[in-house]
Amino acid sequence: MESTCVLMSEGSFHATYLMSQWLEEFGASPSFGGVYVRDDPDRAGLYRQRVRFHRAHAGKRTLAPSEREELRRLYDDLGETDEAMLHMYGVPSLPEDLPGRLGLLGENLNAPDVRIWAEELCRREPAPYFFVFLDRLLAPWWIELAPDRIVNGHSAVLPHARGMYATEQVAAQRDLERFRRCAGATVHFVDNGVDTGPLIRAERLPDPFAFESLWECKGASFRTAFDLLVGVARDVSRRTGTLPAGLQVVAPDDRDFRSKDFDPSRRAAAVAGYVDMKRQTTAV
Repeated sequence: MESTCVLMSEGSFHATYLMSQWLEEFGASPSFGGVYVRDDPDRAGLYRQRVRFHRAHAGKRTLAPSEREELRRLYDDLGETDEAMLHMYGVPSLPEDLPGRLGLLGENLNAPDVRIWAEELCRREPAPYFFVFLDRLLAPWWIELAPDRIVNGHSAVLPHARGMYATEQVAAQRDLERFRRCAGATVHFVDNGVDTGPLIRAERLPDPFAFESLWECKGASFRTAFDLLVGVARDVSRRTGTLPAGLQVVAPDDRDFRSKDFDPSRRAAAVAGYVDMKRQTTAV
């Protein structure tokens, strides 16, 4: 019997690239355990509008001013990396029936009602795997409920850059060699730390300075994380006799970055740091 794979994600624009890949891979599969988003159920109408936009503009890398205005209305947190991914990969396609298949779990994934939902899923046989792409830490009860069955996609190579805005914060340090080590993505088991769980797969970007901007580099890291997450889920769903072992890895620069530290001044330092490191690598 195939293992069930559940996706839990943010509702950001860049996360729709993951949703698109996930649904293409698992949407018609017995291993499909659903797609769930950390967002308020009252916003279901917004997701219907988003799906209409994605279907109308799928593949477009350049949007007319009115279309871009609509995109910003649909995704009010649209940022530089989202803009870069739009330019690099185009608007991702989403299936017309997604709103009816999408679960909105609320803003707090550690809330009592979410715990009841997760416990119900975990009583099934075989127990599901949870694949997560989230900006919030899961409470310890999640780890107790689904030990070795929660898998995270991280948009940097662990353990060299843990936490939020990790690649960007390394860029702000202008540490060229560390940036080379961390630019890429990792899939790992979730534990009670910040990106400290055993590593399953990791890949580096072959040339992190081949991009026009830091945000394109981050977009490529996101895309790599999504590819790895879907690939691990594919393997888990098909291999009933073995499981990913995970490997605990540490490094001298093993520390986590915090979201609150990535303020406007540090963001500016990250952009300038990337430009400076790129200049160093291309200097004759």
